[in-house]
Amino acid sequence: MKTRTVIIGFLIGACIPLFWGILGLILFNVPEGLGSRIFWSAVYITCPFWAIEGNKALFLMPLLNGIMYAFLFASITSIYRRLNRNTRT
Repeated sequence: MKTRTVIIGFLIGACIPLFWGILGLILFNVPEGLGSRIFWSAVYITCPFWAIEGNKALFLMPLLNGIMYAFLFASITSIYRRLNRNTRT
């Protein structure tokens, strides 16, 4: 069960840069304003590796983001299981 959670976390994390990249292409001509600032803030919060530049970003961004999300999913699952186990006793 925990391995499946980590794999799901990795896949979600690896798809986040793709999602923001496609949405960024769609919203490319949106004028600078509050919506644009909110969009880019959300990008840098959910995908901190967005700052990587060059061709290496195509490989590293999904990989590093996936690893980060897998770690977060594993941590949250572990904490949830510990709390759930402690409340039963």
